[in-house]
Amino acid sequence: MHPTHAEQSPDESITAHPGAHVNVNRFSLPKDARELILGIICALAVLTSLWLWSKLHDAEKDIQTQVWLRDDALTKFEQGPYADLKAHVLALEITCKR
Repeated sequence: MHPTHAEQSPDESITAHPGAHVNVNRFSLPKDARELILGIICALAVLTSLWLWSKLHDAEKDIQTQVWLRDDALTKFEQGPYADLKAHVLALEITCKR
């Protein structure tokens, strides 16, 4: 690895020594209006996608909860104090068909 001299770097605060690892990350805003508009549109698209994903995730959890509550209520109804009522209903259906 060759040493980087201050005169070769656009930012004079960056220097490197032989064998040293140098990682420089620079972030700059676009200077052109078209690039700025496209960047804003892309950022809004990403934010909208994340918002929609969160809404879909919440809706899925709500549906799972409703299914669980329905199944739990049906099980409690069939095995609870009305369990013998099911047998009476079946017996009435059979006698009414005759």
